[in-house]
Amino acid sequence: MSATKKVRETAVPAKRRGTWVRGAAGIAAGVVLVSATGALAGASIVQNIDGAAEVFPVPTAAVPAGEYSAVCPKPLALLEGAVDGADPEFSPVSKTARNRVSAITLSDLGGTVPGSAITPLDGGDPLAVIAEQVPESEQDTPQVSNEDGLTNRVAGVASGEAVESAAVLQAQALGEQRATAGAGFTYTATDGDLAGLATAVCQVPSNDFWLVGAVTTVGAAAVLNLHNPSQSPATVDLDLYGSAGPVEAPGGEGILIAPGKSESIVVAGLAANEENVAIRVRSDGGRVSGFIQQSVLRGLTPGGVDLIQASAPSASSQVVPGIQVQAPDVVDPIVAQEGYAGAVPSLQVAVPGGTDAVLDVRVFGPNGEVELPDGGVVTAAAGSVTAIPLDSLPEGNYSAVISSDVLISASARVTRGSEPEEPLDLAHVPSAVRLGNQHISVLPAGADAAYVFSAPTGRAEVRLTPVTAEGTLGEEQVFDVAGGTTVTVPAADLGKGTVAALIGVSGDPTYGVQVTTLDGDTPGISVAPIPAGSAGQQSVAVNLGF
Repeated sequence: MSATKKVRETAVPAKRRGTWVRGAAGIAAGVVLVSATGALAGASIVQNIDGAAEVFPVPTAAVPAGEYSAVCPKPLALLEGAVDGADPEFSPVSKTARNRVSAITLSDLGGTVPGSAITPLDGGDPLAVIAEQVPESEQDTPQVSNEDGLTNRVAGVASGEAVESAAVLQAQALGEQRATAGAGFTYTATDGDLAGLATAVCQVPSNDFWLVGAVTTVGAAAVLNLHNPSQSPATVDLDLYGSAGPVEAPGGEGILIAPGKSESIVVAGLAANEENVAIRVRSDGGRVSGFIQQSVLRGLTPGGVDLIQASAPSASSQVVPGIQVQAPDVVDPIVAQEGYAGAVPSLQVAVPGGTDAVLDVRVFGPNGEVELPDGGVVTAAAGSVTAIPLDSLPEGNYSAVISSDVLISASARVTRGSEPEEPLDLAHVPSAVRLGNQHISVLPAGADAAYVFSAPTGRAEVRLTPVTAEGTLGEEQVFDVAGGTTVTVPAADLGKGTVAALIGVSGDPTYGVQVTTLDGDTPGISVAPIPAGSAGQQSVAVNLGF
């Protein structure tokens, strides 16, 4: 970008100025934590030395709040080939392709928005400044009211910023609290081989996550893009699982990613001709973020494009909300075409361990549970990815609950089309984490969105607070979610001008996603998770030994 764009200048007083140096706060926090831990350990040893059988309580050490950081995926590009069988070659997608990032940062009760900006992953000037840095002298004093003594919570907003590379949302901590912030990425194109819609939540980096549901058969292209926003090098290992079992891929080990850099890996180079691939991404050193750019081309007809995002951590139970199924009279003629068998909605379940899994699959729609063939009981082979068709479901939005006797990871795949011989679009639905409070969900730019919630085992109350492009928080709206049902809330119901929503849930375990669609001749669909609340862990257990 040739110029820095400043957003919501009035959200923060002009006297607050600062520079953007990624990672400095995190390094300082680490030094403080190590010092505090050492002092704590020394004190415990001196005071409790009466005998070897003494039982020590596990103390905790306060963790200084660190900078909020979330990585937005690199713009989508058309895969053309590889150089020396390794590095992929890309070309522009189309004349109509647009890659945009939107973000918000919530203020404290006094109306002070933490310093925050969207910056290029590899450094340089910010693409958009949401709020200027709060001076260090004011960072440790949280404001509970404004100058008039009133509570005044607002938001800093950047909406629809064009990006040309992977980007990072950074937001500083205030009052020993991590910033409540979030960002989302939107891709749209109406022509070319990658016509369609793709959305993603900008991902908080991690040392361990799953990406489930990639396809590497003929006509399908899957590219794993890994990003390292930290100040430390990251060494990444990939564990791959296919339909027939674990995939041995020496090229997936010891991938070195320098700070502020990205690495693109063609999945077919590691696991060729696979209908379903699950990848566990583990990193030593710096934490990384990762997305799979997935596209399908059937002959000359675009078959869809999407970004596969991280599923919930592996567990014995997974919930996949937001599975949108089209009417049979639309889907059946499309699927009947040669080469379109994979266009039916389905679940993908990865079983990484050495024991087969017995899966109990239950599906909940707007009116309650819908019966599946064979009662929803499926045996999934160890070390593989099993596909479970959902083509028996009538039209509607659904949530699937998959219970297992071993650890599993899961996602769903759906398509959206209009009629035979016309382009399709596809979406991958990651399994979701349980919702709590202070979730920020940014609405996509240039598309229609709806929230889909499900409370499989009880009742819940969902609270949605709209946020406008001017940073104003609207009136909270409350929706009841009956037990064992799936509820859809169009974003348009939150009011005109809404660009994001604050989400809170009370009651029984509840899960949700954001489903985005396109109107017009290009059928577009994409599903993005609702990110975890950004409050963060406030302390860590400290194990003492000598």
